Amino acid sequence: MLPLLFALLLNAETATPAQGQPISGTVVDSQARVIAGAVVRLEVAGVVVAEVETGGDGRFAFNQPSAVGARLIATAPGFAQATLLIAGGGSVDVMLTMQPAPFFEAVQVTTSRGYVAQPDVTVTAAVYPASTLIQSGPLSLDDALEMVPGFTVFPSSRVANPSTQTVTLRGLGGSGVNRSLVLADGIPLNDAFGGWVYWDKVPQAAIDRVEVLRGGGSDLYGADAVGGVVQILTLRPDRTLMRALLEAGTLETGRVSLFAGTRHGGWSLGGAGQWFSTAGYMLPPADERGLVDRPAGSAHRSVFGWVSHQAESWTLALRGDVFSEDRQNGTVLQVNDTDARHGSVELSGRFGEGFLSARASASTQGYDQTFSDIGEEPPRDAEVINRIQRIPASVVEASVQWVRPWGPHTLLIGAEGRSVESRTSETRFGQSRVPESSRADGRARVGSAFVRTRFVPADRLTIAIGSRGDVWRSSSDTSSFTQTIGSITPRVSVAYLVGRSGLTVRGSAYGGFRSPTLNELYRSVQIGNDVTAPNERLTPERLRAGDAGIALNRGRLSARITGFWSVLTDTITNVTLSTSPSLNVRQRQNAARMRSAGIEMEADVRLPGSLSVAVSSALLDSRFTGGSRLRDLRVPQVAHASLGVDVRYAGPAWTASTQFRLTGSQFDDDVNTRRLRRAAVLDVFGGRTFARRALAFVAVENILDREYDISRTPFRALGLPRAVRGGLQLTFP
Repeated sequence: MLPLLFALLLNAETATPAQGQPISGTVVDSQARVIAGAVVRLEVAGVVVAEVETGGDGRFAFNQPSAVGARLIATAPGFAQATLLIAGGGSVDVMLTMQPAPFFEAVQVTTSRGYVAQPDVTVTAAVYPASTLIQSGPLSLDDALEMVPGFTVFPSSRVANPSTQTVTLRGLGGSGVNRSLVLADGIPLNDAFGGWVYWDKVPQAAIDRVEVLRGGGSDLYGADAVGGVVQILTLRPDRTLMRALLEAGTLETGRVSLFAGTRHGGWSLGGAGQWFSTAGYMLPPADERGLVDRPAGSAHRSVFGWVSHQAESWTLALRGDVFSEDRQNGTVLQVNDTDARHGSVELSGRFGEGFLSARASASTQGYDQTFSDIGEEPPRDAEVINRIQRIPASVVEASVQWVRPWGPHTLLIGAEGRSVESRTSETRFGQSRVPESSRADGRARVGSAFVRTRFVPADRLTIAIGSRGDVWRSSSDTSSFTQTIGSITPRVSVAYLVGRSGLTVRGSAYGGFRSPTLNELYRSVQIGNDVTAPNERLTPERLRAGDAGIALNRGRLSARITGFWSVLTDTITNVTLSTSPSLNVRQRQNAARMRSAGIEMEADVRLPGSLSVAVSSALLDSRFTGGSRLRDLRVPQVAHASLGVDVRYAGPAWTASTQFRLTGSQFDDDVNTRRLRRAAVLDVFGGRTFARRALAFVAVENILDREYDISRTPFRALGLPRAVRGGLQLTFP
C-alpha cells in the first residue's frame, strides 16, 4: 500500500476543499478549452460513490459531501485519464486538466462492452474524436478512417456497390468478404444478409467519436469480428445541444446533416437526420469508356431518434432509425436501392454490485439489384440486362450482460442471440430473353455466451482473459441441406508498464469464428463480367492469431509498434472456375487457408504552436496457404504496404489539416492476374471559426488529381478524381 500511496501523491494534482463540503469543478483540455461529456467519478477508499457527466460548459458537481482522502477521476474519449486528490481544507471549486491521450491511454467502451469508457492497455485500440474526422479532407467516414494502420475499404462507399463495401483489418479481407464488425452505439451496421457495411446510416452531425479495435474481437462480439471492431458512438448531451453540417461541392455533391438532443430531469431525447447526394464520376479511364458508361452516383437519406427515462438507478431507452439509398453503379442498366428500418429497446441499471443491461431489437430491409452483360471490353458499347434481384430480410436480436467493477478489476458476463431470415427472388433473362424466375429462402440462427475478466495483480501489470461460445445453424426452405456447428473462442492478453519509462509491453493470443452469410450461402452475384455463384455447403471460418508490441509515451511523443500473425482456416473466397473475354465464372468456396502476418507502426507528436503530426504505417504479407491451388498466391484486395501522414493545426480561430495516404499494389482476383497499381492520395482541409459556434471550411480531396485503381472486373475502374467542397459546421449553444 505504501508504494501505491506514494505514487498517487506524486502523480495526482491535489485540491483542498474543506472536509464535508460539496465539491464541484470544471474539466478542461491543455489549452483551457472545456470538455463536455467527460465522466467524473468520486472515489473514496477505492470505491466509486458517485458519478456525473460534464455539461456543455465542462462543469460538474456532486451533491454529497466529500471525505478527506477522496479523489476525482475524469475520463473522456481521446484524453488520458486525469485524477485529482482531495486533501482537505480550501476551495470546493476545482479544475481538472486532461491531456491528449497516447494510444494506450485512450479511453473507450468497445474493448470491454462496458458502460463507462476506460483505457485498456491490453489491446490495440484507438479513438478518433468527431472533430478529427469531420475536420479532414475526406468527405466520407470510411475514407477518413483509412489513416488507421492496415484499414482498407474497398472501394469508397460513395461509388461502391453496397455488396462490395467491406472492411479489411490486418489483411483479413478480400473478394468481397467482410471480416470486421462495424457498430453504431452497439448496433451492427453490417448488413445482416450479406455482411457488407452501410457507413451512411449514421448522420455525420450526430457522431461523437469512432473507436477502432484491431485484431480479433470475436471473444466479445462474435462471428463478424475476426479482423477487428469499428464502433461509431453518437452524442448523448446532458443539456440542449444542436449541430448542423451543410456542404456542397463539385461532382454535384451536397450534404445536409442535423442533430439535436436535450435532457430534462430524468428524460433524455434527441434525433438526427442526413441527406446526401452526388452525381459521381465515370469509373473507367477516358480511353476505355464506352456508350454504356455513366457516372457512378449515389443518394441516401437517414433518420434516427431516441428517448430514454431514468428512474432512480434504472434507465429505459427506445431507439429507431430509417435508412434508404439509391445507387447508379456506373452503367445505364446497373442500379440498386436499399430501404431499412430498425428499432430497439434497452433496460439498464445497477444490479447487485454491478451494472446490468438488456437489449432487444428488430429490423427489416429490402435490397434490389439489377445485373447486366456488357459487350467485349473495350469498347463497352453494348449492354443487356440479364437478371433482377429482390432480397427482403428480417433480423431479431437480443442480448444481456452484467459488468462488475471492483477497484481496477472488472468482470463481464453476457449472452446474446440472433435470427436472420431472407428470401432471394431472382428473374433471369437468357439469350431468348424469356424471363425465368427462381427463389432461395434462407435463415441463420446463432446463440452465444461470453465472459471476460480484466484484473490488475500488480501496479504495472494488467491481464485480461475471456472466452465465448457460439452455436450456429443454417437452413433453407428451398433445400433439404442444414448444418449446425459450434465454436469456442478464447483470448488472453497481458500488458506491463516498464518502470517510469513510459514504455508499455503487451501481447495477446486469441481465436476467432466467422459463419458464412446468407448472401454467401444462397445468392449469386455479378459485378462487371464476373459472375459469382453461391454455395450452401460453406462452413464457418476459424481464426488462430496472436500479436505483441510496445507503446511509448514520453512527453509530446506517443508511439506504438505491433507485430501480428494470424491463420484463418476454411477460408471463404471466390474461386475462379472459368474465364473468357465476356464472362468469368467464380464460386464461393472454403478454398484454402489464409495466413496474414505483418507490422503496424504509429506515432503522434504534439508540437508547439497547436501543431500535431500523426504517422501510421503497415507492412503485411497476406497469402493463401495449405494444399489448394491458391497456395502462395496473395489474398485479393489486400495491399502489402500502406502509409498515412496527418498534419494538423488547431488554433483558437483557424483550423487546417492535410492527409496523405499511400497504398501499395494489390490484386483484384484470387489467381493474381489483375493487378491494382500503387495509389497516392493527398487531401487538405482549412477552416475559420466565428463566434465559437460556426466553422466555415473548404476541403479538397485528391488535390493532385492523381489516377489510381480501385478495381478490375475485368475493366479498370478509377478512384475519386479531384473534388472540392465547402460548407459550414454549426454548434448551438
